[in-house]
Order: sequence, then C-alpha cells, then structure tokens
Amino acid sequence: MSLQQLIKERRSIGSYLDKEVSIEQIEEMLETAVWVPNHKMTEPWRFVFLQEETKQKLAEINREVAKAKSHNASEEDLKVIGDNAYQKVMNVPFIFFVINTLHKQEKLQEEDYASSSCLLQNFSLLAWEQGLSVFWKSGKLAFCEETAALIGLQDNERVVGQIHVGYPSKSQTPVPRTPAKNRITIL
Repeated sequence: MSLQQLIKERRSIGSYLDKEVSIEQIEEMLETAVWVPNHKMTEPWRFVFLQEETKQKLAEINREVAKAKSHNASEEDLKVIGDNAYQKVMNVPFIFFVINTLHKQEKLQEEDYASSSCLLQNFSLLAWEQGLSVFWKSGKLAFCEETAALIGLQDNERVVGQIHVGYPSKSQTPVPRTPAKNRITIL
C-alpha cells in the first residue's frame, strides 16, 4: 500500500474483533512512530499500557463517569448506562495512554504536544498497515482525577490521549474532506 493510499484509507474504528493485540506489536510500532520532528529533541512522551486489573479499573471509572453524566436517569437506566460504559472499555483489545512531560517553556509545551500528535499519527498509520484500527480518545475519561491516579500522571505531565487499538469488526466509508486547494491563500 502506498503512503498516499494509507493516509487516505486509515480510519478510527472503535468496534473491534475479539482478537488479541500483543504488547510486542504495540512496542514495535511505537519504536518506529517516535521518529517524528521534535524541536530541541525533548522526546517528552511516555506510554502507559493498561492490562487486566488496571484495564478493569479504567472500565469502572468509565462506568462512574457515564453514570455521573446521566443526571435524570432512573436507577434501572443508570445500571444499563454504567454496564455499557464498563463493557465499552473491556471490549477494547489494547489500551494505552500517551503522556507528555510539560516543558518549563510554554513554547516548547506546544511544540512537544505537536510532536506527540505526529507520533500518534505515525502510530495510527503503522497500525492500519497491519490491519489494526486506532481510536485516539481525549475527553472526560482521559482527563479525570481517578484516571490520572490510575496511570500515575504527575503534576508536570498531561495526557495527550487514551489510545484504543484493535482489529476492526466493521469497515467505514471515508468522510469526504474539503480539498486543500479550497483553503489555500496566496499572498
């Protein structure tokens, strides 16, 4: 598959087959993904892999976050909402977090975040090439205090994303993009 085709065909599909994704696969892709532009070579990232008990704890956090967002739901509905949220995490074959160290200089914090985003794009393309889908989550679960404690987030760090990886159980039609030429200004 050409790089152009890979970029255009890659999708974030959050529905997975019940098929294992090994730590070795993830590590191998990360070894390549880290080769991104990184101003001042700060290499600010670290990765936290969630397995077994820790993944179950994240699923419990997801249950509670989902229930907390459902203010007017009945007790019966809250149980269903909570159970669905729990299973949503448990059904992901592999979950890891990408964490950035916050540089003392604000400019480098932004550049480090950009580098980590490039790393995640590289990782997503490498995964898609191997038949895997990557779903990059950012949001309430990725940034709540309970999750921060679970993953050992330090005061001088931030979560770039909670990354879900698995073999997709469905295909997805690409959403058309606005042609770049429609957004070019020539001065």
